[in-house]
Amino acid sequence: MPPFDHAAPLPPGRAALPGAASALLAQWVELGEIERRAFIAMTEEVTASSRLIEDSTVTLSAQFRHLAEAAESQTARVERVAAIARMIEVEGRPMPLAEATAFVEAMLGQAVNGLRDAAAQAARMMAALEEVTREVRGVEQCVTRIEAINRQAQFVAINATIEAHRAEAAGGTFKVIAHELKELAKETNATSRLVHERITAAGRGVSAAQADLARIAGTENGGVTDGQARLAAVMAGMMEQNRALSETLAEAREAAAGIDAIVDSLVTGTQFQDRTTQHLTHVVEAMGAIGEATQALQAETTQALPDLVPHVRADGPLLRRMLDQQSLSSVRQRFLNRLLHDEGAALVAEPAGAGEIELF
Repeated sequence: MPPFDHAAPLPPGRAALPGAASALLAQWVELGEIERRAFIAMTEEVTASSRLIEDSTVTLSAQFRHLAEAAESQTARVERVAAIARMIEVEGRPMPLAEATAFVEAMLGQAVNGLRDAAAQAARMMAALEEVTREVRGVEQCVTRIEAINRQAQFVAINATIEAHRAEAAGGTFKVIAHELKELAKETNATSRLVHERITAAGRGVSAAQADLARIAGTENGGVTDGQARLAAVMAGMMEQNRALSETLAEAREAAAGIDAIVDSLVTGTQFQDRTTQHLTHVVEAMGAIGEATQALQAETTQALPDLVPHVRADGPLLRRMLDQQSLSSVRQRFLNRLLHDEGAALVAEPAGAGEIELF
């Protein structure tokens, strides 16, 4: 707006004002134009700030919902981890982890006892095999004696044949041969009994060793095989539990990273209040400057034209228009107090419980 020209001619039908009044009026017109432009700029600034607040609030609300959903999912994962840690699945049936560890401990104890028993049985088996070895050596000696007896019997038989060919009346010779054969028969019988005893003892040793081997191999204890199968199932359940825990914990780590990202975005998103504060600070400073200029010009006008003071009053229609545009009762009340009484305090009592937000 161009500055007011005091020398310009007045429109027809209007009386000329005194020089001071004309200058003051020009200043008021200039101030009004500045206020008009400033109010447009401040309205745009406040509108932009309001839009920034609204958009940021919507974004923060969505991020908080995502955070709540992520936290709920993380809680479910923690509960699942606790459930997996308490139970394992064995042959399609749930088993408490404490019971599984107790079973494994019992099986390990049984295995240790089995090893101890196996060591004792192996010692007994070694002793039995040593006895069998001694008996086998005795049998070999008996076989050697039998071979010697057989050779001697062959010699006696040859002598008997020779004596028979001689056919002499020397019967004493045949008696001697018969006696020798009788002695050889006794010796053979005794040796046979000894061989039988040795073989029997060796058989007993072999049987004892076989029994020990059977016990070591578990042929006499079917529960060992069942326990091994059960232990294999329990260990498979523990391995599956470890796999499930690893997967769930990996998901939890990924979810924690996502939650961290959401929290970081929330922290960044809350910085809109700094920008809004800066915008509104500029608006407040501009409005304060306009208010100071208006107050100074008003004081100058009052001093120059004191007769106007009794006629200064609030513009009722403009006041109603401004109040009608206020949808919040608390804001309307503060505006009314300021416009009517020119004070910031709440001179008119506000209703109890009056809030800053009204729902429509």
